[in-house]
Amino acid sequence: MRRQQTLIAGGAAVALAALGYRAWGRGVFAGATGSAYTPWDDWGGNELDGPRRPLCAATLAASPHNTQPWLFDVTGDAIDVYADRARHLGSFDPFRREMHLGLGCAIENLVRATRVFGFAADVQPANGRLELAPGRQPVLAAHVAVTAVQPLHDALFEAIPKRHTNRGPYREQPIAAERLRELTDLVSSPPVRLALLVDRGARHEFGALIVAATEQIVGDREMSMDSFRWIRVGKREVLAHRDGITIDASGTSRLKTMAAKMLPDLDAMAIDRIWLDTTRDVHAPTASVLGMILVPDRLDMAQSIEAGRAWQRLHLAATARGIAAQPLNQPVEMIDRHHMLGKQDEFGSALAKLAHADGWEPTFVFRLGYAEREAPRSPRRPLASVVKGVLSAAH
Repeated sequence: MRRQQTLIAGGAAVALAALGYRAWGRGVFAGATGSAYTPWDDWGGNELDGPRRPLCAATLAASPHNTQPWLFDVTGDAIDVYADRARHLGSFDPFRREMHLGLGCAIENLVRATRVFGFAADVQPANGRLELAPGRQPVLAAHVAVTAVQPLHDALFEAIPKRHTNRGPYREQPIAAERLRELTDLVSSPPVRLALLVDRGARHEFGALIVAATEQIVGDREMSMDSFRWIRVGKREVLAHRDGITIDASGTSRLKTMAAKMLPDLDAMAIDRIWLDTTRDVHAPTASVLGMILVPDRLDMAQSIEAGRAWQRLHLAATARGIAAQPLNQPVEMIDRHHMLGKQDEFGSALAKLAHADGWEPTFVFRLGYAEREAPRSPRRPLASVVKGVLSAAH
């Protein structure tokens, strides 16, 4: 009997040790902490870095699936921003339109940071049209000329390390009309139009389009797998890649997040089911505002970059006002997918009708609201891995 008890106790100890090791290895209790997240702490850079200093803030920008598709080259008084076209979403972003939105987000952070650090940035985006399969080599997206000026305080710059995509539920609390007007005035420009929908009926119709697009995406095996490749679960995976969408940032509760890390990894179909259910039951119905950014031509490279700058500016401003934000760009992703396959598309005209914007094309869909809980940080690659060529710290 004593031997049996000893064996049982020993087996239990081994099991607990195994569970403990798995919990440690998967980062069950760590959350969004560790070396993959240190760029959020070092975002201000160092005065000795000169024109290179703003790059620390630029790398904290939003990007599709947190792909971080940027490379930077600093030479003298200029910063060249390159599209790292190998870091794209395949059939999920066949024209690399969303990639260029992400590049625009990085450029907006860069511009904000340069002004605060005592430099003015003159952004000259590359011209051209986004096409299928342009190759995997990096290509210049924008040239940023930098000149010394008097430093200037910027509230949006201060919001950079606080801006995170919030995929959780939002409270039933409307955003004041004055706040929405402020965001509209901040974002709108000649090549960019912002449409915000607050009417319950319009939001219901808009939400149905977002859910329908999500259904089509998860039903498309190629799109599903191209998205699944950027899902990161355990701590080792996060540290190895330092990109993608993590379980911590998925919007689920802390308890569900811990359980997901302990359990065997889900396959693409299971992830898709969760995404679809969450889009239908949480994302679309709990948003007090659904919105879209429109441009004259969504496949124009420069306009895509400008739209990305507008989204980053809007997200920073919302963050500064305590408002949460999340991209819900599935309808535009399906517009691109239909274009790629030569299929008839129903989403473009439906979105344009909701926005009352004839002659404009939607390029970015999102939601705004007051979140029930804070959003965690996302992993980031170190600055050294996104620098192209030889950097010059001297100004």
